[in-house]
Amino acid sequence: MEVTLKDGSRARLRPVRPEDKERIAAGMAQMSHESRYHRFFMAAAKLSDGQLRYLTEVDQQGHVAWVAVDPATPQERGLGIARFVRSSADPALAEFALAVIDAWQGRGLGTCLLAALYLMARKQGIHVLRGVVLPENRMVTRWLAELGAASVPAEGHMQADLRVHRDLSCLPDTPEAQHLRRAIEELQAKI
Repeated sequence: MEVTLKDGSRARLRPVRPEDKERIAAGMAQMSHESRYHRFFMAAAKLSDGQLRYLTEVDQQGHVAWVAVDPATPQERGLGIARFVRSSADPALAEFALAVIDAWQGRGLGTCLLAALYLMARKQGIHVLRGVVLPENRMVTRWLAELGAASVPAEGHMQADLRVHRDLSCLPDTPEAQHLRRAIEELQAKI
């Protein structure tokens, strides 16, 4: 499905497939050292074969992953990826993560990817999406706070729990939460 971002550019969102390995590896190369560190908690310039398998060979049930691609490019260049993994200890909880290549950050693509995860979580009975964020990643910690996530410090990182609501009026009255709400409403007819 295609989405229109804040600047008018378009992106296509869809579930990740195993053949996305090269697309995701190429996207990693388009992320700055800082972006890679904030997302993967390591500064490695590339993902290992095992990491690529983990990100692309998912069951779309307990491990859900979506990719954003650029429909204007012939090879549908990868722009971002989002995923969640359901907790085995608490099936109503899933840890989520997302990454957007640097050139596409700030356009609302991360919010669109999160909206897709939110809807998938809601369909699967997940009540909390938990993000694990480095405290120095102020942009993401601020974003999650504006979305209404409750954050607590943990060992070397922040744990941000975002409740998954059926009633979207439960989202806070902040610009970021209202952007998420609009993205969820736009996508719910398509997912």
